[in-house]
Amino acid sequence: MLEALLVLLIFLSVAALFPMLFREIDQVNQQLQPERKAEWELFVVQLRRELGFSTDWSATEGKLTFSHETENVMIEKYQQHLRRRVNGTGHELILLNIQSVRFFWEGKVLIMQAEFMNGEKEEASFLPM
Repeated sequence: MLEALLVLLIFLSVAALFPMLFREIDQVNQQLQPERKAEWELFVVQLRRELGFSTDWSATEGKLTFSHETENVMIEKYQQHLRRRVNGTGHELILLNIQSVRFFWEGKVLIMQAEFMNGEKEEASFLPM
């Protein structure tokens, strides 16, 4: 009987630690979020590549437009996402969970500032060729 009580006490002690362990693991996962960072880096690389072959860049507060051959491309915030449209049509989501986005010129450099739903902020700069 004493042995059963001792085993039960040990089991309950270990079981009481599980909620704290899961909470700590969840906090670490939220802080790291490698997929969000990778999504941002991939977005910036793709946008730099596309802007490298384009002309007539125009930036307003939440919208970027540019020309590529015969196409007019627009990148704009749509709900909680950033989307790409070509010639006023299409709905290609290129960046998710965006709270706000801002495009502006700083001298001859185009700056993009984005704030994600979790409060993180990112910034990228683009030089016209």
